[in-house]
Amino acid sequence: MLLSRRFYDAFMRRERLIDARKAVGLNQEQVADLVGVDRTTIGKWERGDSTPQPNQRGAYAEALGVELQELNAMLTSMPQGDGEMPAWLSTYLGMEQSATRIASYEPRCVYGLLQTPAYVEDIVSHVSYDGVSEAYIARTVETRLIRQKRVRSGEVELSLVQPESALRLRIGTPDVMAEQLSTMVELSRLPNVTLRITRYEAGQYEARRLGAFCIMSHPWGTPQVHIEGYGGGRFITDAEEVQYFQGVYEHAAGRIALSPSESRKFITGLAKEWSNRR
Repeated sequence: MLLSRRFYDAFMRRERLIDARKAVGLNQEQVADLVGVDRTTIGKWERGDSTPQPNQRGAYAEALGVELQELNAMLTSMPQGDGEMPAWLSTYLGMEQSATRIASYEPRCVYGLLQTPAYVEDIVSHVSYDGVSEAYIARTVETRLIRQKRVRSGEVELSLVQPESALRLRIGTPDVMAEQLSTMVELSRLPNVTLRITRYEAGQYEARRLGAFCIMSHPWGTPQVHIEGYGGGRFITDAEEVQYFQGVYEHAAGRIALSPSESRKFITGLAKEWSNRR
């Protein structure tokens, strides 16, 4: 699925950077002096032609008078749609786009960064009991494809644990499921992707009790945990809590789940099962 140039350009606009700079009464040259770059570099950042490196973002955020997480949200290339995204989602997408490593436990369905367009379409079409617009579905699919680029390009290291139930939940037709699981096998062979599956036989374990969570690591600061529920999502930054979630993830990945090769073999078998249901 290809993005139209006009739609893609709309994604890349960084008016929020310009608005933040003007709000503190600075021009590009003054911000450049504070960050330690050329004025033309600030112009490129505001046009979306380039993105500040991780070691530049702290000074850039300080110059604009915003928190680092706010800056990351401004820098994300995700589409805003007909209205503004909820603040928590905008922040999450910005953090995801700048993360160098993501470790996630996802029990609800196939993890978002591995989803195929057809799978996304069916999920999004059921996010409300009274339906959503075709425009909303198309916008979400295109957003997901942009987010997945960093996985396919190797820019982010992805470690993922998923219960068997998430892969057996029927989303769309059997053809959609077969394609989705085959795509998971393909992506799991990337050097930056580690995928593990927990079987029903594993029974109860701590990650399953806690539910979905995501640990993001960046070149700056310490890892942060994101959890999401009714009413939005939030980041956990307390060092002890983050360490607890890291331990829970490592327990599920190292002691409960199948190995990456066993997981790949298991998913391949499930894909064949779905293919036989056509």
